[in-house]
Amino acid sequence: MNRIPVALAVPVAGLCCALAGCSTRTDVSVTGNTPAQYSHVWITAQEVWFNTSSIAGPDDGGWVKFPLSTPATVDLVTESGGNLGSLVTGLKLAPGTYSQIRLIPVDAAAALTSSAQTLGALYNAEADYVDSANTTHQLPLELLNPDQGIGIPGTLKVPVGNVGAALSATTATTTTTGTTTTPTTPTTPNTSPTTTTTTTFAITFDGTRDLTPFSYAGATTSNAILLSSHASAFDLSEVGGIQGQLTLTNLTATINSAAGLPAIQVSAQSLSADGTRHVVVSRAPVHADGSFLLYPLATSSSSPADYDLVIHGRGIATIIIKSVQVTLASSSASGTTSTGTAANSTINAVSVGTLIPRAAGSYTANVGTATGAALPAGAQVGFYQTLATAGEVPYVIEASPIDPFNETLANAQALSTGTLDSGTYSTSGASVTLVSAAPKEGAGHYRVAASAPSFTDGALTTTVSAPPAGTTTPVAVTVPALALAPGTTAGSISASVTQATAGKYDHGELLVTHDGTLIATTPLDAALAQGAGATLTVSGLPAGTAAALYYVAVRAWNSRDASGTLQRQSYPTAIDLSGSTTGAAQLTIN
Repeated sequence: MNRIPVALAVPVAGLCCALAGCSTRTDVSVTGNTPAQYSHVWITAQEVWFNTSSIAGPDDGGWVKFPLSTPATVDLVTESGGNLGSLVTGLKLAPGTYSQIRLIPVDAAAALTSSAQTLGALYNAEADYVDSANTTHQLPLELLNPDQGIGIPGTLKVPVGNVGAALSATTATTTTTGTTTTPTTPTTPNTSPTTTTTTTFAITFDGTRDLTPFSYAGATTSNAILLSSHASAFDLSEVGGIQGQLTLTNLTATINSAAGLPAIQVSAQSLSADGTRHVVVSRAPVHADGSFLLYPLATSSSSPADYDLVIHGRGIATIIIKSVQVTLASSSASGTTSTGTAANSTINAVSVGTLIPRAAGSYTANVGTATGAALPAGAQVGFYQTLATAGEVPYVIEASPIDPFNETLANAQALSTGTLDSGTYSTSGASVTLVSAAPKEGAGHYRVAASAPSFTDGALTTTVSAPPAGTTTPVAVTVPALALAPGTTAGSISASVTQATAGKYDHGELLVTHDGTLIATTPLDAALAQGAGATLTVSGLPAGTAAALYYVAVRAWNSRDASGTLQRQSYPTAIDLSGSTTGAAQLTIN
């Protein structure tokens, strides 16, 4: 592959580590956010990698790889709202600045690990959700090219440890092959007292964006869940949090999900780069007692970050709180307890006090696209409203990823018909004065636009409004197509498809992925019917940038027994469109 070279910083950092005696240790945790209908979302990790390059692919050099002695499983439902699920502790990661973590998960189809089994999971990667009939579905969570891992960007700094302490610290060795460094077990223990510096990184998954329900084999409701990751990584010495309390007594029981939690979420938002709208930085659930905590949120001591809060959900009038300034957490907040849970009392989160949301009606909406203008498979559709004061731009009120194979929302989006409550943060813990007013679009009216990686955000020109009273079917809204981002060109992949056993499958989909994120899909049905050597083309792929390194996967089944014959298969060969507009793949479906 003609990839941009990765700086060989690891050996240099290793020298620094040797001089410092490796007295710095690194812990890695996971936290997440999931919509209220999920009762469990389990992810199991078997390796954690680090690289100083933010664009390094899994086959590039410079990776420091840590295979876990025992795979670790975390539940994104439990590990949310400030809770951190521990993946691994005490890593001997050389001092330096790392720009990427790569998480190597254990696939749902692999033998069940002891960590997943102990938690009650049936699969290593699993999504359990409760449907409208109060039935729990325990499904394998589909991962995209799990062997290549999930690439997660972030600025992660490992400091040089205490040199004095290092003189008496345990001596560690490393085994280096090429530019990949794998630390080995210490060989010369020393019982002298030592002081070890611990730095903690947290990986965050946003299930509202990353968990993609979809349907296949003619199902009328979603019968599968895909993880299309947009995860981020944070150095917990450079973050803070926002907490608050909702009084839920004014709200009706309809706000409670079948999973037993309020169907209310809180998002921290900031202005988009072009200033035309707000974008979601982080989301958190509201717990059963009405409390919430958004953590981690990037900030700094020299220039504390401001975020606007949006509190939203079915059956409530949306609340917007402007200009919440986030201060750094205290140093002890970057650790975890023995159970892997953040010590929330030490996060030093700023408080927006107690808020009393108003009840509101709701309706549902679903989306389609104009003829010949399909959205990218990894697109999210956002529903926006704007405060009716001068200089304001739209906020994301609700958002959902599309079903990548059917181009609609797998579950129609619920939208509040209420007016907006808004106020401005002043002092931590002080009550925020809320003022009720219709949004600029009108109560129950929303602007609708899509977004996707490597594409320009959609124009905020399409609107949707509440239907006549008594309407129960979702309102249909047409979402405009997206254009490739500036500096990106249109590329394509040509795939030659062969079945190892002729005629075994008659339906399927080809998936194009980047770092565990879904980019594009195309049907396999015609190629499977054609037989050996059939070729299909995936067009309109973002090309010409460092992010245009793709892998492919397929899911195929036979219509006579869709669930019993379903085969998911990923392929290890990268397709590099960073310097080309065309690529090719040879796919044999087993």
